[in-house]
Amino acid sequence: MRPLRNVCVFCGSSPGARPEYADMARRLGRELVARDIGLVFGGGNVGLMGVIADAVLDGGGDAIGVIPKAMIPKELAHERVTELRIVATMHERKAQMAELSDAFIALPGGLGTLEELFEVATWGQLGYHDKAFGLLDVAGYYAGLAAFLDHAVAERFLTQPHRDMLIVGDSPGPLLDTLAAAEPTTTGKWIDRDQL
Repeated sequence: MRPLRNVCVFCGSSPGARPEYADMARRLGRELVARDIGLVFGGGNVGLMGVIADAVLDGGGDAIGVIPKAMIPKELAHERVTELRIVATMHERKAQMAELSDAFIALPGGLGTLEELFEVATWGQLGYHDKAFGLLDVAGYYAGLAAFLDHAVAERFLTQPHRDMLIVGDSPGPLLDTLAAAEPTTTGKWIDRDQL
């Protein structure tokens, strides 16, 4: 079991169409506090970002926000966070969030959430880190994405061990347990390299 001192949560800067999304963000925030795990997030006070940060802070937990200066007017930097790190670029934001975190969870979100998730997944696939990452699937939001990754395996663009690195759960506690117990893969990235 790896210690989870801080978990980075990628999620939407919008609340989404279903109340279940915000409910799950609150549940995850409360679970982090119950386990004395700090939150690392994008630093915004809007959408699911604001919901999970409020849940952590209202429960007495720690929340570190990392936000690019240019995004402060758009995402309304959260004013109650334990620590707010203001950076120059999105690249710096993602690098700091990754450096501060022991694992990663994606709640529902849009392109930014997916981009952040797939960047840490790619870094893991290439061996740049050995931190676990997962999806907290709410109301089947990520079912299509999971099916697409299975399709990528079938079409031999992704190995099964690398597909399995993305842990999918629908409840915060069990997902955190699985992330803490996850072992990094040693499988090489390239498939059929000798056939090129």
